[in-house]
Amino acid sequence: MIKNFFYGIILICLVSSCATNKDLVYFKDVNRTAITTEDAAPYIPITIQPLDILAINISSLNPDASAVYNHGVVSSNATTVTGASDATAASTGYLVDKAGFIQLPILGNIKVAGSTIPEFKTMLTSMLVKYLKEPYVTASISNFKVTVMGDVGSPRVIRVQNERLNLTDAITLAGDLSLSAVRSTILLVREQNGKRSYIPVNLNSKDIFNSPYYYLRNNDLIYVTPGKYKNTLALDNTNRNLGFAATIISLGITIIYFITRR
Repeated sequence: MIKNFFYGIILICLVSSCATNKDLVYFKDVNRTAITTEDAAPYIPITIQPLDILAINISSLNPDASAVYNHGVVSSNATTVTGASDATAASTGYLVDKAGFIQLPILGNIKVAGSTIPEFKTMLTSMLVKYLKEPYVTASISNFKVTVMGDVGSPRVIRVQNERLNLTDAITLAGDLSLSAVRSTILLVREQNGKRSYIPVNLNSKDIFNSPYYYLRNNDLIYVTPGKYKNTLALDNTNRNLGFAATIISLGITIIYFITRR
């Protein structure tokens, strides 16, 4: 009877461990035994929206003339999770008003909402050739940010300057998903063109890489749902304690078994 109880304890631990590990795996439908390839969905550049802040730098063969357009420049490759304020970003760029315009010296009001950054640069360059010799324009959205909250290692606001942040990058920057997080129903909240969308995302499937929501947009919010273990005990501690307890119980049962055989 003791022997059967011992085997029962081991079986329960193994089954619990397998069920838990299965839920933790990202991209479960990827073949992990051989190299596979598939077409990657093309990156779709984001469009400028009202209340975006554009960091614009204009240079030309007329340095003094082009300097009037520059509100300061921020790095186009920086990524930060330190919580820099929008007020700081505003001091280094042009705010897109609610109607979708920015106001530049000499050029006046320019409609920018709905344009991508490359389209905006081309348009602005064509306007500047009347006033500058060989103008060169760089631009980025200086207040681009994504919020990651819920069951992650370190919930935070992530600010980037290159506008090409994807879902897996954002979650990694937030400390990855906790072991108790529900990976199949990540919630993405997106506001665009005056509408708010609530989008379920499944990180258990590789289909996320071809999803139109894989690349994030300015002011996106990612919410990670806590699993059933979150309200009582972190799952990683549960597994660790369960393994330790199983070892102690197994050792005790083994000792009792050999003692009772005498």
